Amino acid sequence: MKKPILALLLSGLAVAASGAASAQGLTLGEHYALRAYTGKAFGQVMAGPLGFRSVHVLTNTTSICAALVGAIGAGYLDLEGTRRLQVTALAAPEEVGPLTPREEAVALIFGGQATAETNYALTKNALRSLAQANYGGAIFFHLRVWAPGFVARAAQEDPAIARYLAAKENLFAVTADLNAKVVRLWQVSVREGRQATVRELGTVALNPVWEDLLRRSL
Repeated sequence: MKKPILALLLSGLAVAASGAASAQGLTLGEHYALRAYTGKAFGQVMAGPLGFRSVHVLTNTTSICAALVGAIGAGYLDLEGTRRLQVTALAAPEEVGPLTPREEAVALIFGGQATAETNYALTKNALRSLAQANYGGAIFFHLRVWAPGFVARAAQEDPAIARYLAAKENLFAVTADLNAKVVRLWQVSVREGRQATVRELGTVALNPVWEDLLRRSL
């Protein structure tokens, strides 16, 4: 049975609010450490369960996203060079031009210190460009892109994006389940302007340090 993915996130956020209501926010250094854990997990699931042989990351130019993308690369790449990583850093939404990725997957990694509206505009413009190119590869959505509903919003506002995403079965996202202390990997769908899970593909356990950083970041 498909479940709206935001419902899963809300349960995790509720735990964070009740269990760490008095917790202080993270220092910049702790944000980097959190992204090191998270990025390594993202990279490992791209290399392992998802089996991508090449990935093109689209990201913004904030330092926190740079830390995350570096950790994704460290978790994904091997020294033998059997997998390939390409990164495009975008300082503003209007920098998103025609996209014709040759890689097997595109990862939308927008978050960090950028505003929500900037990250949404980057997401929408990237999806519009991928739709125009009819990119057939997989798309991986960062938690900070998927959880706020940016993908559904883009589909609601742009019929071309809606048609493109509705036809794709190779969409993937991650969620943080703080109740179970895991990060969950999902195959997801975007149809009729709604984000939903299709099936769970795996989990990565949160160690105590990673869990603490994640809770305090919410």
